[in-house]
Amino acid sequence: MDNNKFTKNFEFFMNKNKNKFNGENVALAISGGADSTALAFLLNKFKNKYNYNITSFTLDHQLRKESAKETKFVKKTMNGLNIKHHSLVWSAEKPKTRIQETARIARYDILAKACRIHNCKYVFLGHHADDQVETFIIRLGAKSGLDGLGCMQETSRILTSSGTIELIRPLLNYKKDNLIKICLSNQLKWIEDPSNLDMKYLRSKVRKLIVHQSMYRDFSNSIKLFRSLSKNLNCYIHNFMKNDIQFNLLGICQFNMDKFIELPKIFQVKVLSYLIKITGGKKYPRKTKILNNLLDNINSKKTKNTTVGGTYIKIDENKIVLYRQLDNTIKKIDLKNGITVWDRRFIITNKTKKLNLTVGPLGEKDYLLMIKLNKIKKPSINFNAIKTIPAIRVLEQIVSIPHLLYWKCDFWKNNININHIEEKLLSEYKNIDIYKSGEKI
Repeated sequence: MDNNKFTKNFEFFMNKNKNKFNGENVALAISGGADSTALAFLLNKFKNKYNYNITSFTLDHQLRKESAKETKFVKKTMNGLNIKHHSLVWSAEKPKTRIQETARIARYDILAKACRIHNCKYVFLGHHADDQVETFIIRLGAKSGLDGLGCMQETSRILTSSGTIELIRPLLNYKKDNLIKICLSNQLKWIEDPSNLDMKYLRSKVRKLIVHQSMYRDFSNSIKLFRSLSKNLNCYIHNFMKNDIQFNLLGICQFNMDKFIELPKIFQVKVLSYLIKITGGKKYPRKTKILNNLLDNINSKKTKNTTVGGTYIKIDENKIVLYRQLDNTIKKIDLKNGITVWDRRFIITNKTKKLNLTVGPLGEKDYLLMIKLNKIKKPSINFNAIKTIPAIRVLEQIVSIPHLLYWKCDFWKNNININHIEEKLLSEYKNIDIYKSGEKI
């Protein structure tokens, strides 16, 4: 693919998303490699035409002695393109094992915090077609499911310690060779990361395989197939959930037993995996073996309640109810920042400057006391689910339980907001009224 055609294809992507990026501040994560440097050039080329501003970020992981020097090199390159640049540092103590995975999580956490500070809604990443094939081979070896083998998407949303960020990957259809040509033809220098050649990393070993064109082509075609299958399956699942599942913004959900059993098994597994991840606040879906055991339990139509992935699952002849299980992973944490993620279920926005402010589970003792003092109305949801509701405290005094419509005064109502991570999604479904009369869910 010649450079001109590549540039036109990039513009096609930007034009397709022009309403999304128009008037926005977009972030560019740039390491200084040929891929992210080419992306910087292309983003900069169209910023006036499509009316967006660019802020670039480089993270110094402090894993190599050359990293600080490389960060300065990137800053100089960005200055040459007239792109604002900020250097970020991962200063935390480094683990002795799983360093690449830990670094990836830290990278997104630090990047998301910087995006909050600089008001960037979208983060552009330079992942390309070679990265896709490497990811596919790694996930194939790990026996990933349909979603995993679909690999990276052009747009995706991830949860970080500073809330959610939307990742944009416009280069997934183009090989690294194309990106190198972009840099060469525009006199842009780049950095070669020596860790890319270090054979102690699995990705480096996999990278050696895709030099064979026929293998690269076959893997690329497989990714497209799995992505298409995953997209169609997700569309069907979404329609089922929208029509047949009830949600509350606490994350509690229930659905009809008979309609669920009518689904093919692959769809049942997908639905359960998705609901457990939302309800239990987990980072990764549960293993297929665990979900299959749960399905055997459900399909037997025996009344047998169980817990999976931090989720309590109540099963009877007519319906299935899922809600968060109170366990030792639900902790009380300080609210020191403007945005805090709690239990991977809720985003707390704190507009106050108060000290000693925390969020934690309501718990049994405080719930019964609030009922006794007539400060809250008794809801109809399961008692165990109530104990996991987020409560805001100053020292030990509860000042806000928004889901139970309690605020000590208007100050807390106006300055503390709690939103479920999937609030936008959950609002599309039929709502469960937690104050309805009748059997508790």
